[in-house]
Amino acid sequence: MSADRARTALVLLVAALVGPGILPAQRDISGKTWTQWDPHWKVTYLMGFYAGRKAEAALFRQAEKDYPRWDPTQYEPAKVKRYKTDRKEFVARDLKYDFKTMRTLLDVFYTHPDNLLIPLPEALRIVVLRAADQAERAEFLLQRERRQALKGK
Repeated sequence: MSADRARTALVLLVAALVGPGILPAQRDISGKTWTQWDPHWKVTYLMGFYAGRKAEAALFRQAEKDYPRWDPTQYEPAKVKRYKTDRKEFVARDLKYDFKTMRTLLDVFYTHPDNLLIPLPEALRIVVLRAADQAERAEFLLQRERRQALKGK
């Protein structure tokens, strides 16, 4: 591990231990913040983001095992189905967990001035959907996020 990465990991660990008041919420990190970060910070953020998604998925699977549906004819709630669909939109088979490629794709995504106000998690979702050849869904999310970003102006 290089000195820069070790220093970055230490800063993130200390910030996480000190409290969430220091770190911005996920939706508060936009393209303006992303473009100011060092490439190592960007990769570290993506690694942490996906580690959190993996942990969340493991907790969800465990909850499904602990609380199965008693009635086999009972439908899965729509909220649960939507969660499973949304979770899959952050992973592309071609990208796997290639964080350097994701960083590059996000850098290109944020070169467009209309995309700078889009929150980072949604930008990541759009980029991954494009990489997974789901351009229609990616375009829908892109237009929705641009409208929300411009709503405040």
